[in-house]
Amino acid sequence: MNPLITLIVSVGIFFFILPIIRDTGAEMFFNLDALLIIGSGTLLGLFIGFPSQRIKAAFIHVKEAFGDKEDRSTVLKDILMVAGIYKRGHIRELERRQPEIKNNFFRLGIHLLINQHPIEEIKNVLEREMADQIVNHNLSQNILKTLARLTPALGLAGTIISLIKMFDHFQSVETMTPMMAVALMATFYGVIISNLIMLPLSAKLKEKAILNESLMTMTIEGLISISEREHPLRIEEKLAGACGLKETQASSIGKNIAWGEIKIGL
Repeated sequence: MNPLITLIVSVGIFFFILPIIRDTGAEMFFNLDALLIIGSGTLLGLFIGFPSQRIKAAFIHVKEAFGDKEDRSTVLKDILMVAGIYKRGHIRELERRQPEIKNNFFRLGIHLLINQHPIEEIKNVLEREMADQIVNHNLSQNILKTLARLTPALGLAGTIISLIKMFDHFQSVETMTPMMAVALMATFYGVIISNLIMLPLSAKLKEKAILNESLMTMTIEGLISISEREHPLRIEEKLAGACGLKETQASSIGKNIAWGEIKIGL
């Protein structure tokens, strides 16, 4: 994670917790019964509502969302590199360079290209793969949104259970006041987990899905141009705007690829 972001998050957590524990102490905000109710209830609802493979996939998507973001300029550079090699007809060279490409989606397209699949078939396969990935990300978002709805409800249930136990052992108003504060902690837990963890994670996955869709669309357009043996500079003109590169940076990539083509091809 970026050090600046880490610092901002750390400061944010500190100033969020400070007014909560000030004048009361951290021990006041610990309620084991509430944690057990919310934790076990969430797991129960999760496994009733979704298959285990889908839950596992959601955790993987969350982990990927916090990983290094794919460099769109690197993908463009790979597209132009493949375009130069394919235009010269160096299929063996393309096979050799294929494992070096980190983008799995683009690597699949190159595999189909090397095996001389018709461009229409390549486009259909990649569009189906893109649709599957979009659906998977949407399903993962659905899991997180479901958890965001479950935790406040379970927190309220924990509060009700605590109140029932409190009134069952009612002795005096003076003893009931601190017990009331502890009982309300379950609702507090549910609201915090929902709004500070689950909903932001869902938004993070949505952002990742949108960026991936944009990148995959650009990759399909690039592969179509590669199959038609277009010049790398022309492909660069088509895709530079799509990947958000500055004109000078994109032009530099295209010229380097084009120079490599002239140098190797002649």
